[in-house]
Amino acid sequence: MPLASGNALAQSGVGASSDPAPAAGATGRGVRILPPEPVNAPTVADKQQVQPEPSRATAGSPAAQPGGLSPVAPPATLPVLTACDRPVATPALRFSEQAQFDRLLRKKLRTGRAVTVDMDTPYPADREAPLPLGAWLNEIKQSGGSVSVAPYCQKGRGLGGFFAKLFGGGPARPYKAARRYDAVLHVDAVDQVVTQVEFTPRKVGQ
Repeated sequence: MPLASGNALAQSGVGASSDPAPAAGATGRGVRILPPEPVNAPTVADKQQVQPEPSRATAGSPAAQPGGLSPVAPPATLPVLTACDRPVATPALRFSEQAQFDRLLRKKLRTGRAVTVDMDTPYPADREAPLPLGAWLNEIKQSGGSVSVAPYCQKGRGLGGFFAKLFGGGPARPYKAARRYDAVLHVDAVDQVVTQVEFTPRKVGQ
């Protein structure tokens, strides 16, 4: 009976489940697809880079400088060389103005006292004394006086074999005042230069 069959279908549809029909594909076969998990943002701990452990300074070694730089050793201290003081602290004359030197030295020698001449520019001990100083030393030597070398600052080396060429010649008369004197050449033994010439009264009998 067509009407009875239709009513039966209608009644059976009332009790049907309200769930949607299963989808085709993997879901329809009972496989559940999980949504992708969100990627977590890096944490603060992940952002921190691992710093290398600073090397520990051993005993006796300089400490490391900030920033990983190697320590810089202090420069070596060089010895300080100090010049020796000249033997005579208060010389009577300075050998600078040669034009007036003869007149000034002659005046000093006539007093009969010791006279020290300070060399503004020391000259090598193995060279001839500059004029007019060399002429005065020559007069002392020619008149029987002595011209000696007195090294200072340290022991002199080879300062005794050059007297023959130390002194320049000159007229005897202008340097007559030197005949009563001996002379001592004060030599800086480190630099081998004459820094002072000391005229000392000659001993009686010479």
